Amino acid sequence: MTISLCSAFFPLLVATLVLSTEVHASSREELLNSANDTTFRASVPQVRSLARAKPTRMPTTKPTNPNIGKPTSHPTSKPTLHPTSMPTVTPATNTLTQQIICGYQGWFAYKGDGAPINRWKHWFDDPASSEPIAGNLHVDMFPVTDEYDQADLGISHLLMTDGTNATFFSNVKPRVVLKHFEWMAQYGISGVFHMRFMEGLSTSANNREWKTMVLRNVRNAAEATGRLFAVSYNIAGNSIDDSVLNELKVDWMRLVDEERITQSNRYIRHGGLPVLRIFGIGFKTVNVANIGALAELIDWFQKSAESKYRVFLIGGVPSRWRDRVNDAREEPEWKGIYDALDGIHPWHVGRWSTTASFETYYSNIISLDASYCASKGVLYMPTMFPGFSWHNMNKDSPINSIPRLGGNFMWAQAYRYVADKKISTIWMAQFDEVDEGTAIFKVASRQSDVPVDGKWLTLDADGQSLPSDWYLSLCGEAQKMLAKKIKLTSKIPIKPNLFA
Repeated sequence: MTISLCSAFFPLLVATLVLSTEVHASSREELLNSANDTTFRASVPQVRSLARAKPTRMPTTKPTNPNIGKPTSHPTSKPTLHPTSMPTVTPATNTLTQQIICGYQGWFAYKGDGAPINRWKHWFDDPASSEPIAGNLHVDMFPVTDEYDQADLGISHLLMTDGTNATFFSNVKPRVVLKHFEWMAQYGISGVFHMRFMEGLSTSANNREWKTMVLRNVRNAAEATGRLFAVSYNIAGNSIDDSVLNELKVDWMRLVDEERITQSNRYIRHGGLPVLRIFGIGFKTVNVANIGALAELIDWFQKSAESKYRVFLIGGVPSRWRDRVNDAREEPEWKGIYDALDGIHPWHVGRWSTTASFETYYSNIISLDASYCASKGVLYMPTMFPGFSWHNMNKDSPINSIPRLGGNFMWAQAYRYVADKKISTIWMAQFDEVDEGTAIFKVASRQSDVPVDGKWLTLDADGQSLPSDWYLSLCGEAQKMLAKKIKLTSKIPIKPNLFA
């Protein structure tokens, strides 16, 4: 079912998608080398303090009633990174220029995975007591798990077509995150902004440690595969108010001093500075509205902080930030906030639902936004997304509410952005967002590949047979087109390989 941008639907979609994906929400610096003239092979020694463990075979069960009793967990194993037989790859150039950078949620967990929160997270509804059953499903797309180490997968009560229990990964497992970054390297994707949600970060030590464990995995995997990464804070959330701005500053100092995050040679740098993104600036639906406090925080990151804390600061802002309507706060003082940022990233997911409505939106909004930013010397990073579906989060919304059209929906955006000389950086939404059906990593291609329980979106939903890695391939091709390694083309330049 295709959703048109009619007058009745569009306000609801914008209201519900304003925060959608985003809410689900050292004493010295090392010189960081882009290593453009060297090759890089993923290798275990580059990842510190990780012991090797032999993978164990996953037990399977056939409960007579999968909704009764607790699921078992896999035997615990020491975290180990074991890069696959990847070919030698050139490290991604450390800059935002001519880059497509993916959003990386990294928020998936299961009970017994070793994370201090010790609960299912995002695969199923969020309450700590939530059981992994079909009625609690929180995602629309099913991940392909055959390339993960079986010891890193949690067992649910959902059944596959062969009667075995469906399994799900956790980002607290280093091997899982490494596999994602291996895919990025394999398909030519440069790297990620990893989401760091502020809600609960300062009030729960377990929550903060869980998120930091995943961030460490992201760093190690980026270093092991020559990919890029940066932190992206999220200041949206019902429990958040203006006090989050100081909490964010404290957390950033902790990441710099204790985690030494910016000392990684794979941490994204632009204009000679580490890159940091803060999502939630200027939204009507975000409780952070103290313009003076925001201005002080921006100044701190850019000028008044010690040099080791300073960053190239990107604002994750509403889609209508420039004219301050619809999803954006209307006060004229917000213009000063936007103009003070080093980069602007508007959240565009759900703002169009067909290729035709995208062309209209690009002409009327995005192109003008890009021109404005160019006139101010501000980096402009529009959002590209492959489609949308969040039925299991919102039962009134149909599966496949914004169809992918076999990749044509996404490619129309890639072509238009690359053709615009004012755009040199693109946000790919998102690498792993199966909650809202925007994921580009490997997901189930056919209904025969998903659990028999629940309702799922598969890649054949629009009548085309596509391999599970199709959108990884498309993102890699779009990166080549942006970097001028292939010709600019409005047509997808590759065909799906169904026999790989």
